[in-house]
Amino acid sequence: MDRYNFVFFLESFFEYNRVIYEKIGKRKNVRSVMGFYPDNKILKILFQLQHSETTNKYFSIPCKSLWFDTYFKNDFEDQSKPIVFIFDARWLAYDYMRDYAGWLRQRYPGCKLVINYIDLVKTWPDCAKPDAIRHLFDLLVTYDKDDAEKYNMLCHPTVYEEAIIDKPNETPVTDVFFVGGAKNRMKTILETYDTLEKAGLNCYFYVMDARPPYKQERRGIHYFDDIWLPYEKCIQFVQNTKCVLEIMQQGAKGETLRVWEAITYGKMLLTNNQSIKDSKYYNPDYISVISKDGEIDVEKIKNFECKPNPFKDQITPEKFLEFIATKL
Repeated sequence: MDRYNFVFFLESFFEYNRVIYEKIGKRKNVRSVMGFYPDNKILKILFQLQHSETTNKYFSIPCKSLWFDTYFKNDFEDQSKPIVFIFDARWLAYDYMRDYAGWLRQRYPGCKLVINYIDLVKTWPDCAKPDAIRHLFDLLVTYDKDDAEKYNMLCHPTVYEEAIIDKPNETPVTDVFFVGGAKNRMKTILETYDTLEKAGLNCYFYVMDARPPYKQERRGIHYFDDIWLPYEKCIQFVQNTKCVLEIMQQGAKGETLRVWEAITYGKMLLTNNQSIKDSKYYNPDYISVISKDGEIDVEKIKNFECKPNPFKDQITPEKFLEFIATKL
């Protein structure tokens, strides 16, 4: 990876990105760009008006290309290295970002462009799906095995890095922790909780945007509408639990963020992802799979002792850049 300079274009909305990419962003040949807001107050207002997501849904405000040269400052120490630009696929939902990808080709001859899907392709608008933007990129990468096969993309797991948090950890100590949106899995979330609580396990579930009839009161389920758990706080919950619960979206098979949290912090992973057994990151000493009919080995959770996971160093952003470098 040392033969390239790398630039990550990341969604600033996700606090996760700031936490996970902090360490890799300190390397001399890596930059992490979290949004494109100017420092000047007046320019910032103009930028926000021109890039308004709401307005641009109805018509594309022209001349956004005037800002392109401000999105990324090329201050790499070694200017002779080709630059690899890695886009979070969410950016490509915007027309100006698709234009920006073409602009980078002209501005930095010899550069390489990579698109990275960190969620299922079906969750993106048509304009950002692989076949619509394939011509703009050298590599297309996804975390999901089925999407990789369906859309002819490379497959690499979501990256993760241990976070250093200075704030005091005042979260409750639990046996099982879950965080996530209700989405299309609320029935499964409730059934799993009931099984765990009946077994006497202490659970804390943080669930967003649940709706009747599945928004049912439980002692250990905490419901929130449009309020995401701050990611540093999420990590503290993970640090204070024995087991991290993963409930998959319907149709998903790739490893999610919960897998990497469990690996990184030496926790057990309880998951309903049957395909996890085919993953190179599967280790039965650390992972318990919920059966298709919902049965859970609760004794395995009760007897688990948190300990370092040998896969921890294989899922870092640095490993992802090494993977990209070998594919270009």
